[in-house]
Amino acid sequence: MVSETSDVQNFLVQHPPFNHLSGAQLDYASANIFIAFSKSGSELSLTDPVEGAHKVGMIIVRSGSMEVRNQKGELVDRLSTGDYLLADTVNNKGEGPSKIIVLEDCLYYELTDYALWSLSASNGEIAALGENENKRDAQQPLNEALFPTEVAVGHMVDDSYLSQRVSEAMSAHIISVTPEASISDAAVLMQQHRISSLLIQQGEKLVGILTDRDLRSRVLAKGVDNSEAVAAVMTKSPRCIDADSHLYDAHLKMLSEGVHHLPVVRHAVPVGILTLSDILRANNAEPLSLIRAINRADTVDELSSAAENLPGLVVKLVERDARAVDIGKIITSFSDGITKRLIKLAERKFGAPPCDFSWLAFGSQARQEQVLGSDQDNGLLLPDGIDVDDEYFRQLAEFVNDGLNSCGMPYCPGEIMAKTDKWRQPLAVWKSYFAKWIEEPSPKAVMHSSIFFDMRHIAGSVELTVELREYVLGRAESNTIFLAMMCDNALLNSPPLGFFKTFVLESDGDHNNTLNLKKRGTIPVVDIARNYALSARLKPLNTIERLQAMQESGIMSKEMAGSLIDAHEFIAGIRLEAQGKQYRSKTTIDNYLDPKALSSLVRHQLKDAFNVVRDAQTAMRSRFGGGVI
Repeated sequence: MVSETSDVQNFLVQHPPFNHLSGAQLDYASANIFIAFSKSGSELSLTDPVEGAHKVGMIIVRSGSMEVRNQKGELVDRLSTGDYLLADTVNNKGEGPSKIIVLEDCLYYELTDYALWSLSASNGEIAALGENENKRDAQQPLNEALFPTEVAVGHMVDDSYLSQRVSEAMSAHIISVTPEASISDAAVLMQQHRISSLLIQQGEKLVGILTDRDLRSRVLAKGVDNSEAVAAVMTKSPRCIDADSHLYDAHLKMLSEGVHHLPVVRHAVPVGILTLSDILRANNAEPLSLIRAINRADTVDELSSAAENLPGLVVKLVERDARAVDIGKIITSFSDGITKRLIKLAERKFGAPPCDFSWLAFGSQARQEQVLGSDQDNGLLLPDGIDVDDEYFRQLAEFVNDGLNSCGMPYCPGEIMAKTDKWRQPLAVWKSYFAKWIEEPSPKAVMHSSIFFDMRHIAGSVELTVELREYVLGRAESNTIFLAMMCDNALLNSPPLGFFKTFVLESDGDHNNTLNLKKRGTIPVVDIARNYALSARLKPLNTIERLQAMQESGIMSKEMAGSLIDAHEFIAGIRLEAQGKQYRSKTTIDNYLDPKALSSLVRHQLKDAFNVVRDAQTAMRSRFGGGVI
């Protein structure tokens, strides 16, 4: 039976994270908590309940104690008063559920699965519980190293569903009738507009609402003649929500009132309608929801379904004026999370790896600068001195590469992927690749290899990655011929400015009279930052972070580095904004922009940004040697 709500609330407010719940959230939580008792020595099960029983999302210990052991009998956790346990953590689908054993007679609360989901959608502290639990594999004993979560919440909570206003998610297109309209006319209107509710208004005054549920329960079920006025069957004086309220307030009001539609008002005048579907749609395009979906996905299809929401999230972040560098890191964090999850799924399918390995990301993913449509660039680093079962790693690599492609990260056109035999090699072979690129550079080799000098560890043995990175940085730092060749390669992509600072537009047919904001805008800055970073053995990979390190170390003047940071951020922001508009208009997402689409002020600022990049290229040529710009 449901426990006494006041007693539950008095207990919850004394223990984090429940002490962060608002009054309305406490009311909702306590109304969806069941009290339970188990004797010492008994074993609990949080797997799927019997028919008719509630599904448990979390248990909270009120008194007594219990412990959790994995399938091998190893201790995973011990719980006492105030401690909690998430059902998702216990019910590991890959290795079977853990065992929950009651040590002392235990009184505990069971929060329903749906209530936990609802609270996590409206409270950051509760939402973070799932992410914190993902940091530890529920099957892993306490004395072993903890697994990192695939995607961290971090600063993304601030831009989440929690901060949205009702006005951002509601439908502002109001369809209404007067109380005197017939039920038949109202039903036809709902069918024509494919909506599930109608506002009933007398002038500007809201007097009622008619929903599809009203039609079923009050008209069809009771045999009411459809010629009757809607006033006879509508819900009078419906619950409303102010347009400036937070979305989570509306969500809680729907849950507590048991309704799926809320008229939205401003100064008591209807301005829209908010449905539960609107709330779920808003939540599904937010970082927290995507993180949960990625970290809990058990199939490639589930991961792919989650990844479909990423473009919508990126567009929303652009429209909220988020910085390009932050958006790039958010996109990349999801790519990293999807990659890690795919590796876990591959290990579940093919078994534990026969030896250590390191999954490497190259290019924009390594720099945490991905945008919509970025392709995948990756490799597999294996240890030396052992007989490696390449068939296992070939299957793992194919599974992950194919999965990334299904999740919106296309195959690399140049086949720089772990499933390509050349890029799935032991440490000694990788070192030989870099040694040849650095010690025997040629223009063609440098052009094709530059992407590998942006390299970041994603999963597996970090020690392997560190050893390779240190080897590369040590070799590249002092080789002036190599750095000059890298400089030459960087100068191949110059900003699109002619004499008198006029735009030089593309003339390749498909993108005639446009600017290539990647090749002629962001890539030149990326190349400059990489060259300076390699020359000074700087460890940052992100372009902005490299420029900041260059500024701090004195290898580039503070003025030039600061100007380059501003220029890169501006060009990248214009690129993301253009891609957001392409996504909204359902056109192909690319890196091209017609400058006529910009205002004269923005065109002028873009020319200034390109000019900064050109000046920096001139300075780089003077420092490292190179051709003519």
